[in-house]
Amino acid sequence: MKKAILVVFVALALALTAGAASAKVVIKLANAGPDNPDNRTVKAVEIFKYLVEKGTKGEVEVKAFHASKLGDEREALEGIRMGTIQMGTLTSGPVPGFFPEVMVFDIPFLFSSAPAAWEFFQSDYAKEFKEAFRQKTGVRILDITENGYRHFTDAARPLKTPADMKGLKVRTMQNPAHMAMVKALGAEPTPIPFSELYMALQQKVVDGMECPVVLIHDMKFYEVQKYMVLDGHLYNPLFVFMNDKFFTKKLTPAQQKVVAEAARVLADTHNGFSQLANQEGLAKLKAKGMEIHKPSAAELKQFRDLAQPAGLTFIQEKVGKEPVQKALYAADAAEKKIGDQAEAIVQQTIDQAKAKYQEIKK
Repeated sequence: MKKAILVVFVALALALTAGAASAKVVIKLANAGPDNPDNRTVKAVEIFKYLVEKGTKGEVEVKAFHASKLGDEREALEGIRMGTIQMGTLTSGPVPGFFPEVMVFDIPFLFSSAPAAWEFFQSDYAKEFKEAFRQKTGVRILDITENGYRHFTDAARPLKTPADMKGLKVRTMQNPAHMAMVKALGAEPTPIPFSELYMALQQKVVDGMECPVVLIHDMKFYEVQKYMVLDGHLYNPLFVFMNDKFFTKKLTPAQQKVVAEAARVLADTHNGFSQLANQEGLAKLKAKGMEIHKPSAAELKQFRDLAQPAGLTFIQEKVGKEPVQKALYAADAAEKKIGDQAEAIVQQTIDQAKAKYQEIKK
């Protein structure tokens, strides 16, 4: 009799253990950036993973797939929409095909500083944008962080003004607003997936590209590009996407709270790591032999005078004047709120990101 009771207890224990194991929820996270331990997104995602797994007591596991291991950005976003991938840290590149209104983020020279953009990303306008995006695509935007200011590079000749870009084949993201802007500057826009960009530059399929400093360094584009102009024509966001049904149906309310709060930390720390990498990256790129030109106010005005009207005209034609005006208003409000505090905010954000990373490494 005792033996029979013992067998029953063992069976129950095994069943409970199996049930607990099967209850674990896995988040597959897609990222196109390099799988480098020192990379900004790798570190920010590492913090996210730590916070989620600790906050849910291991009930939710985060598995990160960097370097486009789950496909290029368009494929990854399609996977998130379908639910075969649960989450992604992706740029705006493939988004217009699903949600054209995202092109308001691609108004040339929209922000004078990164903190103004961060403020914009947390504005009421951004909240309305996120909800409209969720309803139309079935993808939740947990948060928005920076991919950073984009600058032009090439291997053919020094870039100082738009006149130097005439006739160059320049890779762009798969984003028609970016293509319209590059065309207005006199170059030939050529969309190529990010995962194929190094080879395209190496084989001279294109002469140049436009990209944030940190990615130029981390992806070793300096090996196939000689010149860069710090024009900062676009400030590119990085979206923290999650399949909405997964978020609402697979996660408990308590788990949802943990994931949402961890995504906020991901965004903040990514901003800090990105700014630090940009500061360090310029010196590293010069050491690698890149010739970097910082435009004068007059030269920068030449870029702005061509790029902004072309971008605004194209984007208004695609999404309408009202969304563009709302975005411009929100950007202006963000600029005013930041005022002359941008430099101090950047340093504070860098310090907080470094401290958070050290904390999870203890």
